[in-house]
Order: sequence, then C-alpha cells, then structure tokens
Amino acid sequence: MSLQWRLLFSGESDAYSNMAVDEAILKSYYDGLAHPTLRIYGWKPAGISLGYFQKMEEVIYPEKCLHAGVEFVRRITGGEAIFHTDTLTYSLVCSNKDLDLPPLIKDGYFKICQFLINFYKAMGAEAKFFVLQGKSDPKNKRSGFCFALNRDFDINISGKKIGGNAQRRFREVVFQHGSIPLRLDMLGIRQFFREDLNLVQDKTTSLEEICKGKVDFDQASKILAESFLKTFGVKLVSGRMTEAEERQAERLKRDKYSTDAWNYHKEYNP
Repeated sequence: MSLQWRLLFSGESDAYSNMAVDEAILKSYYDGLAHPTLRIYGWKPAGISLGYFQKMEEVIYPEKCLHAGVEFVRRITGGEAIFHTDTLTYSLVCSNKDLDLPPLIKDGYFKICQFLINFYKAMGAEAKFFVLQGKSDPKNKRSGFCFALNRDFDINISGKKIGGNAQRRFREVVFQHGSIPLRLDMLGIRQFFREDLNLVQDKTTSLEEICKGKVDFDQASKILAESFLKTFGVKLVSGRMTEAEERQAERLKRDKYSTDAWNYHKEYNP
C-alpha cells in the first residue's frame, strides 16, 4: 500500500476542463510520473457527464442544453449520465497495490467507496450500501440517468440514493470518480433528459436535504479528504498539477473533450 498520496483541491471548472484534468492525471500516474492522487473539484457552469457507452441522442436534448448554457461531455468511464451543478466531485488514480484492492471491479467499488460512507457519517448521516439493505434493483437497468438506478455498491441514506460513482481499470491502474450532490433540483434537471424523471425525485437525496441546511463546498471538500485519510491510513500531501499535466489537460480539452467528435461519437485521434 502506498502511504503517500497527492491531494488536489481544484475548485470549480467547466465540464471539458474537469474531464481533461482527470485524464491528464491518470496518464501521468500510468506513466510513473506522479504519486497516487485524490482530486476534489466542482462544476461551473452546470454540466452533464455521459457514460462512455451512452448514445447522446438517446439520453439528453443537446439543443436544450446549449440554449441553457449547460455543457455536456462524455466520460472515459461507463455508467449513466449525471447532472453536475452544486456538486462535490472527487477522482482518484492509483494501482491495485496502493489501496490493496481486490481484483474484481465490483469488490473494488465496495472498498474504495467506504471513504464515502465515512464522509456521510462525518456529515451526520447514516449511509449504507444498497446491498446491505436488500434494496438494490438489478432489474432496473434501462435508465440513462445515474440517480434512477440502485446497484449493490451504490450508497443510500434512509433508502434514498445519494451520488454516483464510476470506475475504469487500465491493467493494474485504477481510475474512479464520483459526484455528491450538495443540492438537487429535479424540476430543473429533468428538462434536459429525454426519459421521464418524475419518479426519481423521491428516490434520491442531497447533502442539504440530509443536513437540513446549506452545505459549504470548501468545508465539505475538507471533510471528504479527511474521510479518505482516516479510511485508508494514508498521508495526503497537498499539491498541484505539474506543468506537463497542465499541458496535457489543455490538449485533451481542446482536441477531445470539447469536440463533437468525442462527445457525440466517441471519436478521438490523438
């Protein structure tokens, strides 16, 4: 297990920058140029991230998003679409050995997401994996909206799903990111999605709902980092991106994540 991790507080950025930075950090670690890294960030303006395998035209209304200034971007991870606004997001990159992760992806989710369980407890809420309450819904696989699905490794508070996570592995390297809604406005969100999300309102929750009041982004970010540190017993060293990572992120934003070829068709030729 690696005891030293780099901690990045990135603040709020646009959708294309966020995905570009995540991939730049992943590439840096994969090439042996960086410590395992935990990054914590937000989204501004509002954005939608789609899972790698999703078909844009089947999930959202791109023209409505463009008219409203809502950016949409394709992730390198699978899963379903997430609407990001007033959202606390993390990403991490490491090897299996850095966190002593089991070989199966599903088992890895349970181990990594334990720091999220501990984060919610630190925020005053009793969070559990859906499988522990017998409330996962393996039959509900057709929704294109992440918060409409309850899988074994998803997290709930009082039976309501909170947040969503996605993972991808490159040999021994693990990349995972996930989002925690500080607040949720389903009435505002559902106008951008093609499917009927009326029933999702009662199936999901946010930090402000469980904390019964406004949650500060910076304070929640620090608690999230502390929960990671306490869960895994690692040393988090505050740092910044290297110049090489920044250049890589700029290229990825320009040539990949802000292009229609990638976002509509998964096409990217570096």
